[in-house]
Amino acid sequence: MSDKCISGKKCFESEELAEEALIQNHIRNNYRGGEGPVNVYQCDNCGYWHFTSKGDKSEKLRDPEVLEFIERERRAFDWERKLR
Repeated sequence: MSDKCISGKKCFESEELAEEALIQNHIRNNYRGGEGPVNVYQCDNCGYWHFTSKGDKSEKLRDPEVLEFIERERRAFDWERKLR
């Protein structure tokens, strides 16, 4: 496996790392409904994991505890940006 993909997308070594990055991405970017990446997939070209904005929302992004965590961290991240 290479650390680069012909898709140009960021590569993650495992599904777990990709899902954690997906959650962090939603914290930092405050996507509105229907925007942003919604799941991860293993690429047929490089074998690594990437984000996708197509298809069904990941179970992690539908989990009420994860959604609550994202909202709490998003508020903290917004305050941190304001205080810089």
